Amino acid sequence: MEKRTIIAIVISLLILVGYQELFLKKFMPQKNIVKTDNITKNSTKAEVKQPVEKVTKKEKTLNEKPVAKTREVIKNPNEKFFTVETKLLKLTFSNKGGAITKCVLKKYFQTVKKEKNVVLFDRIKDYPMENQFIINNYKIKKDTIFNVSVSKYNIDASDNPVTITFNYKNDKISVDKIYTVYPKRYEVKLSYVIKNRSDTPLKIQNSTFYFRDEKLKKARYQFEGSCFLVDGVLKEVSVKKIEKEKLVQFVKKVQWLGYSEVYFLAAILKKQSFFDAAKTYIYNGNVVIEGVKRYNLKINDEITDTDYIYFGPKKYSILKSYNAGLERSINYGIFDFLAKPLMILLNFFYKYVHNYGVAIILLTILIKLLFYPLTQKSYESMKKMKDLQPHIQRLKEQYKDNKAQLNQEIMQLYKKYKVNPFGGCLPIIIQIPVFFALYRALLASIELRHAPFIPYLPFTDKVWLIDLSVKDPYYITPVLMGLSMFVQQKMTPTGGGDALQEKLMYFMPIFLTFLFLNFPSGLVVYWLVNNLLSIAQQYMVNKKMAKK
Repeated sequence: MEKRTIIAIVISLLILVGYQELFLKKFMPQKNIVKTDNITKNSTKAEVKQPVEKVTKKEKTLNEKPVAKTREVIKNPNEKFFTVETKLLKLTFSNKGGAITKCVLKKYFQTVKKEKNVVLFDRIKDYPMENQFIINNYKIKKDTIFNVSVSKYNIDASDNPVTITFNYKNDKISVDKIYTVYPKRYEVKLSYVIKNRSDTPLKIQNSTFYFRDEKLKKARYQFEGSCFLVDGVLKEVSVKKIEKEKLVQFVKKVQWLGYSEVYFLAAILKKQSFFDAAKTYIYNGNVVIEGVKRYNLKINDEITDTDYIYFGPKKYSILKSYNAGLERSINYGIFDFLAKPLMILLNFFYKYVHNYGVAIILLTILIKLLFYPLTQKSYESMKKMKDLQPHIQRLKEQYKDNKAQLNQEIMQLYKKYKVNPFGGCLPIIIQIPVFFALYRALLASIELRHAPFIPYLPFTDKVWLIDLSVKDPYYITPVLMGLSMFVQQKMTPTGGGDALQEKLMYFMPIFLTFLFLNFPSGLVVYWLVNNLLSIAQQYMVNKKMAKK
């Protein structure tokens, strides 16, 4: 392997390490943020607590109790809970505010042992997904008890859609909140029927809230936080961004808003219209995502509006099916345009083999075939460069005092033997974006979460590669990868006689082995198989060149 090629690989790997440790860790959450339309620069803590409307102390006393502190819930003896269960979701509703207080994803588990389901949110630990109505600056209290249309507390929605209606009315307004839960969808339809019962026109603001605990900062290299689709553009707002700006808001067309985790998404969206505004801020230790819709109601006027709520996995095919841009929440960074097609191919293979480890191997073979002509030229170029080394060394001795003439003679030598000095380097550089894209895809794709490859070590009862999204527990695949790279380098032609080059050759397998120890095992499997295929290809090239 020529010096330029090795230097290119070293630089590329250093970029990879720097990309993880610096860019993704520190800057990634803010990178995809487009400058917000309207950011309150001089916001105080008091302003953050009341970001929707400024109300007087008298109004606040009459219309709303203080919001409970973090992880505390205002108890009401008249509160009742209703559970609606499908094959995908288990939702808990409360007549206090007509809110969804808990969401359990039945198809996903917290650990690979499948002992406990994933709880997307729970009012005991967080806050619920709820609404607040402001009528001419007067608020309906969040702990207001709504009338409910159902009498039983546990409802089975596994076969047919189920509708629950919550109703509240006073002398000013009547509000119906109608939830429809579907048996085979992660979607909940929420319709509002708002009627003016007063003798004056009303200005009404409907604010839909989603709360998330600020302490949920689990992902090191992946974004977790508030996200919005504004004018067709994904805008991600990290917790650090909110802490710095106090309040981040958007006043253009907001199609959906939500909280994005590595593998799951909770989002509130519009299909036929848009939110008038959306904002995110931190309140009582929670990240709050708020969508605002405003209505003007004449006397005896009535208006109907609909939200669609998504609670589920960040799986591209599912999100795409909602035709609302939810799939934009799957963001693989600067190589997103490559990562998504790779994941489509991976899922295509999985459809037939039903094993993501095998699907990764098939994807690796396909990528290798696509790059086969380039790598073939790279190996042949490196072999030719090795054959020319004695001639180049002779020219260096002959023109050691005339570098201009030396460069000219070397170029003539390359031209005569039709050798491209960069031929061994460029194909490798071209493949680096594919590696980055696959790295990001395998790191954050829910398809690999708890996906097994080889459940047990051969001839033992020890569990091995049962989750391709985490590191190899016994470091077998990284060590094999390092050994395969060492064999590959031994087979690869070198320029010879360069001490730096020799040291780099022995250093690279060791460096990569330690680098890959904590990588997702799915990515290590890809790299290992890629090395084995490269060894086979190098063997054929060496054999072919030897005959010539």
